[in-house]
Amino acid sequence: MKRYWPIPLVVFLVSLATYLLTLTPTVDFIDSGEFAAAAHTLGIPHPTGYPLFTLLGNLWLRLPVAARPIARLNVMSAFFAALAAALFVVFANSFLKASTPGTRHGAKIRWLASGIGGLVLAWSAVFWETGTTLEVYSLHSCFTILLLLLAVFYTAERDEKRETVIGLLLFLALGLSFANHLTTGALLPAIALLLLGKWIGRKTPAGRIILIMLPFLLGAALYLYLPLRAAGRPVIMWGEPKTLKALWENLTVADFRHRLLSGQSEGETLLDFFVRIPRRTGFAPVPLMLAGAILLFRSSKKYFSFLLLAFLPATLYAATYNVGDNIFYYATGYICLAVFAALGIRALLGAVPKKRLAAAVLLLPALALPALFINYRAVDKSGNYFVEDYVRNVFSTIEPGAILFALDCQILVHPLYYYQHVEGFRPDVLVLSNHGLEKGWLAKRLKYYRPEVYEKSAREIEFYLRALERVSSGEDRDGGRLKVLYYRMLSSIISKNQETRPIYLTSEFDPNHTPLLHPGFRRVPEGLVWKLYRAGETPREIPYREFAYRELAYPHKDADAVRHAYMYMLKERARYEAARGDHDLARRWLDQGLRAYPGEPLLSEHTNGTRILPNRRRELLEIGRRIENLRGKRGSAFINSFPGGT
Repeated sequence: MKRYWPIPLVVFLVSLATYLLTLTPTVDFIDSGEFAAAAHTLGIPHPTGYPLFTLLGNLWLRLPVAARPIARLNVMSAFFAALAAALFVVFANSFLKASTPGTRHGAKIRWLASGIGGLVLAWSAVFWETGTTLEVYSLHSCFTILLLLLAVFYTAERDEKRETVIGLLLFLALGLSFANHLTTGALLPAIALLLLGKWIGRKTPAGRIILIMLPFLLGAALYLYLPLRAAGRPVIMWGEPKTLKALWENLTVADFRHRLLSGQSEGETLLDFFVRIPRRTGFAPVPLMLAGAILLFRSSKKYFSFLLLAFLPATLYAATYNVGDNIFYYATGYICLAVFAALGIRALLGAVPKKRLAAAVLLLPALALPALFINYRAVDKSGNYFVEDYVRNVFSTIEPGAILFALDCQILVHPLYYYQHVEGFRPDVLVLSNHGLEKGWLAKRLKYYRPEVYEKSAREIEFYLRALERVSSGEDRDGGRLKVLYYRMLSSIISKNQETRPIYLTSEFDPNHTPLLHPGFRRVPEGLVWKLYRAGETPREIPYREFAYRELAYPHKDADAVRHAYMYMLKERARYEAARGDHDLARRWLDQGLRAYPGEPLLSEHTNGTRILPNRRRELLEIGRRIENLRGKRGSAFINSFPGGT
């Protein structure tokens, strides 16, 4: 390898430069803000807790690679994605050497083919995106490739001492990989195929096998971080994994178990995955992937089965995990496809006459470059301030010392973890996540996190928590009663704090779906949130304002949800002003709501993009026409002329 080390180095540097140029400058959708806050505070993010990623993030924050903490952590994702691409070159070379030994292709062609395969992987859309924002997936790809590499090394090694060292490293890496992401388990069939084949064939003593497995426990022991840190009550803590039961529920993803092995409605289906492979990889490598797969099948059934067993479990898991960001779980599939591409590239070079080989090598990058140009615009997040602008716009009308009930974790709660607890943005506002309250762990934490809120509603909180425990254990199956107790708890928090603290709800709390939430109160649209007022209480005056934000340059389903919040709440404010007789002001709010509609090219393929936002736009246009036609009406005569009045 000494002679060819510049090839993986070049792939690393080119990949890193690509990811840094397209890097998100701040918090992104979904889990970015939560992971950043957990790393900064040594907290516990959502299941499965990701202890290795959290600890590495905390160390990385000490590096002066960017001014803002979130920017530093985004660079960490870029670094691990680039490192994974470089590791892939080493893995692909080793795989090609082991799977098709004795061919006439030399080491130079093998390394060049592996290098181009590395660029194909690095510039494939899904893998590229893991390097542009803070998430666990780029580190997971690093471990995936490292484990496949060590499995091949171990299988090919003949020296007993070196074999033992490689085996120890393999199982240490396996334990550490599990401590980052439990979907590492999808690799076990592939790894087991090679290891069991060698152990059985060589009749390896059981004692040696147990010895090389021991480091797995060392790596996996990082999960002890969860109960140890939970005992210290960090400010960012999903659940309270202090007991064996709570730790087991965390590791088995109890909160999201209903999304596992289910029909796909939020993310990418298996058919979508296969259909989108050509475009995401730049079209040119696809014939080479097919050729490489055929060649491997013919030359080595064992290594073909190895790649197939790496590809299938991870891909099927991704297809049946019903979450909006499941595309990143397909990354292992793209790693395997890139290996097939490297096999096809080597076969292509082997067919070139020796006198034309130099010219062919110079043309090799053309196989990977189409993916760079095709995917750049769709993956470029360098101008993504969409989440940050939304957070600041939401809080622009929230009064000091308020309580905000928030429903959607991915577009507001998780970003707020970062802005409040890392950058110190609006720490005066108590944000209560609907998910955390409903699951009980946030309700429990109020006792020591916000005792002044807990004490006022202790009776209702304890009633709900006891009922939740009975339902969770199967002792009580009355979900309807549990729901009533849940809303009674929320209603208690609202009614017993409203005189001293303004109470707000995020836009997603549909009054038709939550009739028990705030009896005795009415909601008034103030900016992008609802404020609750007691019956007969006079709402405050909110001057007209423009909510400035930098539009996202590519489709995203969570961006659609944010746009819907703008359109919906501005529409509601327009209706409120119209009901008070100020039609000119209503028209201004309405026009601003219409401007939040981005146009068809920026809408995602999900429900908000295909149906809800276009329908909301038509509704805004219809209300605008009615404003013009009904300017002479006042009060209820106006508001009753529209469906769904507040």
